[in-house]
Amino acid sequence: MAAQSTHIRSSGTAVAAVVTLSGLLSACAGTPPAPEARSSAAVRLQPAAPLDAGTPRHRVYVPVYSSIYHGLGTRGSEQVDLTATVSVRNLSPTTPIVLEAVRYHDSTGRRLRDYVEQPGMLAPLASVEFVVDRIDRAGGPGASFLVEWAGPAEVDAPLVEAVMLGTVGTTGISFTSRGVTLGPGSGPPGR
Repeated sequence: MAAQSTHIRSSGTAVAAVVTLSGLLSACAGTPPAPEARSSAAVRLQPAAPLDAGTPRHRVYVPVYSSIYHGLGTRGSEQVDLTATVSVRNLSPTTPIVLEAVRYHDSTGRRLRDYVEQPGMLAPLASVEFVVDRIDRAGGPGASFLVEWAGPAEVDAPLVEAVMLGTVGTTGISFTSRGVTLGPGSGPPGR
């Protein structure tokens, strides 16, 4: 009996280990939760004083790709996940600008995330970055950022661009896209 009891305990331990291991593997194979918004805004943006009603405001649309298609041949296609970094660079050597909003949207135009909680001042010649991690697939291949900024009429517009990075096997993929200033009256989705 003692031998049988030991055998049953061993089997029970083995079954528990297999169930635990399979649960861990299932959790790893599932869709990971959306990562936290990562950016250098907390360090690089300073508190901004309220802006005058007459201060010019601008919107910049930035195409980003959290994934792209690869291998559209006879073997089918697969999506390659990418890390995207959006950089906003104040080109003025003398005048700060204010970032009022930085919003991340998916391929359908649905707002996924706000990267700036309150307006912040970007110092002359300073830059700030906003990151979409490689494991964050929510945006898809048609994702975008809308960057809203304000500053005096004579200030140079900031340079807003995205850098995407990824790998397929041993091959690295990297490319950039530049933001496009939207015309007056073009309000961002979800506002």
